[in-house]
Amino acid sequence: MTVNEKKILKAVLEHPKGLLSPADLINGIAQKDRRSVESLVSKKYLEEVPQQHHSSGRGNFTINFYRITEKGLLVSAPWYTKMWMWIRGDVRTVITSAVISLITTLITIFLGKFFQ
Repeated sequence: MTVNEKKILKAVLEHPKGLLSPADLINGIAQKDRRSVESLVSKKYLEEVPQQHHSSGRGNFTINFYRITEKGLLVSAPWYTKMWMWIRGDVRTVITSAVISLITTLITIFLGKFFQ
């Protein structure tokens, strides 16, 4: 990822709107650098969301809006969040269930000694 793409991704992340129009993203944030925006879309840091619009003269038409994906959110996330998302879903489930069972066991042991 280039420095310019990182700047664009950070600006999209900090933008108050969830969906950005092509005018906001390409002309505003990216400063007419369409190549970087398309690169972010092809690398799946951004996704295109088609939105239907109605015009009295043209009828219905579709405009692709842009929003950041989970992969794009992880670029600026802390290292422990990146590591957690890097682990596969099944392994995360096993780790979560092991931690919950360990906590449950410790609570049961504590309550068993306390109430005896």
